[in-house]
Amino acid sequence: MSSDHAHLTRFERLLSFVTRVAPGEGRTAFLFFLHGFLLLASYQQVKALREAFMLTKFSAETRAYAVALMAFVLMLVVPLYGRLRHHLDGARLLRAVTIFFVVTLPLFAVLAHNQVPIAFAFFIWVGIYGVMVVSQMWAFAADSFNVRSGQRLFVVIMLGANVGALAGSKLTQLVVEALSPMGLMIVATCTLGATLFLAVPERAAIPPGSRAEDNDRSHPLPRLLGGIGLVLRDRYLLHMALFVILLNWINTTGEFILADYVKADAEVRVADSGGTLDLGSLITEFYGNFNFWVTLISLFIQLFLVSRVYHLVGVRGALLVQPVIVAIGYGLLVFGPLMGGFIPFFYLVRRIKFAENGVDYSLMNTTRQALFLPVDRDSKYDGKTAIDTFFCRFGDLIQAVGVYIGLNLLFWKSHDFALLNLGLALGWILLAWVMGRDYARKSRENLVTVAPQAVEPIPDLLYSPGMSFLHPVAPTAFYDAEPGDVLVLKARREDGHRLPHWMKFNVRLQAFVGKAPVHVQVDEIRIVVIASNLDGLEARSSFTARRVIR
Repeated sequence: MSSDHAHLTRFERLLSFVTRVAPGEGRTAFLFFLHGFLLLASYQQVKALREAFMLTKFSAETRAYAVALMAFVLMLVVPLYGRLRHHLDGARLLRAVTIFFVVTLPLFAVLAHNQVPIAFAFFIWVGIYGVMVVSQMWAFAADSFNVRSGQRLFVVIMLGANVGALAGSKLTQLVVEALSPMGLMIVATCTLGATLFLAVPERAAIPPGSRAEDNDRSHPLPRLLGGIGLVLRDRYLLHMALFVILLNWINTTGEFILADYVKADAEVRVADSGGTLDLGSLITEFYGNFNFWVTLISLFIQLFLVSRVYHLVGVRGALLVQPVIVAIGYGLLVFGPLMGGFIPFFYLVRRIKFAENGVDYSLMNTTRQALFLPVDRDSKYDGKTAIDTFFCRFGDLIQAVGVYIGLNLLFWKSHDFALLNLGLALGWILLAWVMGRDYARKSRENLVTVAPQAVEPIPDLLYSPGMSFLHPVAPTAFYDAEPGDVLVLKARREDGHRLPHWMKFNVRLQAFVGKAPVHVQVDEIRIVVIASNLDGLEARSSFTARRVIR
């Protein structure tokens, strides 16, 4: 694509503060943003309810076992999904999966209203909903955009998801007393149902240069295991699955540590109040507030850091960020007390989970979705669904076994589980490096990485002292042959110095603007315009700014 920033709409210019945007991408970016917003707003509402239902009736240990049970349920769900996937595709598949959860959520609302015990079953259902529907949206997005446009616009989609999660968690916190669980479930159902109207216009709005190529299926799927078998046979997908297993093992162990302290703290507060406080409401309020702050941190990272991290270190380097942060966080938990630390353990755990989950829901989540851009369609749907559901929950299964052994056989405390997470994080760093190398190799197989070209000379600028000027750079001055890429321009003097104070390069107008002083002494200035693509490859074009006396 060329560097035609002058023809961006107002909304596209606004998005350009977050990521690079090409003309015509504003509508599809907004629709995918809205999809992510509605989906995560709905999920955050039921997520807070599932924690309240579960921890009111059961212990944090039982919660860990319920998470593990999801892996066994998904061993049945994933092959069934594979059969559905080969009858439906694209928008129809996305709608079919969404409709299932739109229909079943009100059933739980009715059961809860009639005092039927749903805590355990609802916890598993929400866990499957959270990975299944979200995975379908991202699979659809990966199937819609090419590698370059996906790297750019996935930042916007994840931003919508983060804003939606923020709105959903805050809404839960504010209305938990006013609405019954049934009321919250109905609100969540309507929010999720609204996404059914977005899939078709989302894909139709994608400009031709940003669309994915229509890849044929390249893997015959095993009949029994569906996408699980596909992952086991593909080295790239298998590494991705191992990466997700470690991510979830570490994260869920941290959630167990946090949940144990949350329940203990709530029980103390109920006892101190003489029974006037409700245990379930306290836990729901905590998780609503906790999810709000996690989402706020995620939103900040998504707005101001993700695109910049990609520009500095690419997807490959972004994979290392969360493992390093997690290793540092649990290292503080492990070695802090040994060094005479005075920060309360519960306070420190909350802060570590803020950082871990904040990065996970923004940079890491965006990066994980980008890993599927250079693969074929079967991998984007069947393979991705298997990884995001079964292999994701398989990490929870391993965690549950670890919790059981740690609590009942080794008699571990929270400090010991933190030490386990530190060891896992160090192994995760190594796997993140391998995964980054795999992604770079896979991308090279699907992209012809070439530097942009300066194809049309920029005419010289003739200016008169004391008079304003506007000297545009034509959209056709530079060209990048890679589909979905967007060039960013910057300018300076050819000798490396900054432009004179009376001359500015206006990125929005793609033009040099200014007014030379009446007594300017310089007759000629050589100026170079530099166009860079997503890989940091550059093309340069020079021209002369020449003073003319009139």
